[in-house]
Amino acid sequence: MDTDPLIGSIARATEPIRERLHEYRRKIDAENPSGDTQVAADDWADGLFYEEFVDAGFVGEYASEERSDVVDVGDGYGLTIDPLDGSSNLLSNSVTGAAIGVYDAPLPARGRDLVAGAIVLFGSYTTVTVATDDGVTRHVVSDGRVVDRDPVAMPDRGDIYGYASTRAETSDDLQAVLDEVGRTRKVRYSGAMVADAAQLLTHGGVLVYPARSSAPEGDLRLQYESNPVAYIVERAGGASSDGTGSILDVEPTNLHQRTPTVLGSPELVDRVAEAIPAEQ
Repeated sequence: MDTDPLIGSIARATEPIRERLHEYRRKIDAENPSGDTQVAADDWADGLFYEEFVDAGFVGEYASEERSDVVDVGDGYGLTIDPLDGSSNLLSNSVTGAAIGVYDAPLPARGRDLVAGAIVLFGSYTTVTVATDDGVTRHVVSDGRVVDRDPVAMPDRGDIYGYASTRAETSDDLQAVLDEVGRTRKVRYSGAMVADAAQLLTHGGVLVYPARSSAPEGDLRLQYESNPVAYIVERAGGASSDGTGSILDVEPTNLHQRTPTVLGSPELVDRVAEAIPAEQ
């Protein structure tokens, strides 16, 4: 796939988001189709991305975490988006971003049908990390355009560790492995998965979003988050797992399904995945 239209659409959408995100930081009395409490920024950002992608000419289906159903917008790829990952961080002015998947198949689709994945990070500056089968590149975006870019290759072994759960919700075997892995690594868990993934791609390590008693199917949505980020991580030399195999092999059953997700350096992903209970 030619990623220039994808990156251009993302760059143009991120300019007003970066400038005006503070105006939409408060919660509203609503839930999205996945059951999460929305902030005003969720719908607003979704609308900005939708307008850009509809006009881009390569999108045939548009599916957002903030919308119940797929929107048919013409001929082209199926595009999924979490338009504001980490929106609960807005009141504390912590990091946020977006996750995007481009599928060459009707939605919902398997991760093996991805032709591109992207994560946007609103950090000290804005970056768009894009993966295709040819590799991964991080683009620095300013004023609606790309001003710099670098290739991305994740280290084989790394020092980042992130874990989205509590001890009370984790099996003894899994907790023992997590304690061992985390003992010699820096903890990185921001509440925005794309921010933790950006750390992972830079420094290597492992991120764990397991099934747990309060979220038996895991926290991350397969179409909008797990698939695109697993695709990026694997193309950068890392690995992914739902506890049984690559995230990219998970069969989709509905548009908003969730899945346990482990991402990172291959050796660490294997160690964690082996300790995940088979009955999850």
